[in-house]
Amino acid sequence: MADTGLRLMAVHAHCDDETITMGGTLATYADRGVKTCVVCCTDGKLATIVAKDMPEETTRPRLPEIREAELREACRILKVDEVEFLRYGDSGMADTPTNLLPDAFWMAPLHEVIGKLVTLIRQFRPHVVVTYDGNGGYGHPDHIQTHRATLLAVEAARLVPMYRETGAPWRVEKLYYTAFPRSEFERIVETAKQAGIDPPFGETNPDEMAFLTPDEDVTTTIDCVDVIGRKREALRAHHSQISEDWPQLTMPDEVLRNFADEYFQLAVSRKPAVLPETDLFAGITPQD
Repeated sequence: MADTGLRLMAVHAHCDDETITMGGTLATYADRGVKTCVVCCTDGKLATIVAKDMPEETTRPRLPEIREAELREACRILKVDEVEFLRYGDSGMADTPTNLLPDAFWMAPLHEVIGKLVTLIRQFRPHVVVTYDGNGGYGHPDHIQTHRATLLAVEAARLVPMYRETGAPWRVEKLYYTAFPRSEFERIVETAKQAGIDPPFGETNPDEMAFLTPDEDVTTTIDCVDVIGRKREALRAHHSQISEDWPQLTMPDEVLRNFADEYFQLAVSRKPAVLPETDLFAGITPQD
């Protein structure tokens, strides 16, 4: 596919977040000739190891390196052009003592993190940047910190006086947050019940699920049906974190095709947007 001159940057907290939330989108745009970049902010060293062939005692000391390798392989499958690591320490789940560790991303000076992201933005020059909403999707400290730093970096990157040492200013045309519409969750649960299989999220009340996005906040839908096989492969590449009972790995192909779309919330647009959208680059030309 010929290079379109368009560029997409995704900023995520941990290795595997990129595939879970938008692996299909990354693959779809790579196939369309859009240059893509994934930035991972933390080393993920505190994550639960789910792989049965990775014993805790021998895997834990090497988990950061293992997860980086898994991310590189997932991005190879998705045809991501560039992968960048900030390598801050994993902060662990919300309200746990690990949030306050000296190397925890949650404790990192925001000005410092913003500077690193501004550097990457000015180097890669993305037209579109994707990250999480203000709650980090589901309240994880590293996701919230990623949101804060990315939002401010997108603004700082275009301003001449800010972070002068990082290079020439670059204006990101659009900033999006990943989204999981409540209606899509309800549709998945209902489809599972009709098929006689256990709902992938159990019997949890949607009102208690922090990662669901109100339908009215979802602005953009990306059709990823043609790349669902690659997304599955990329999920499997995150072997330490994603087991074979993961919903998107257990669904029959004919069922999964009905749930291949990925969703986003438009947070910043330098030009008037026409909503709803089916393209993250709607209204953008390469010279922007």
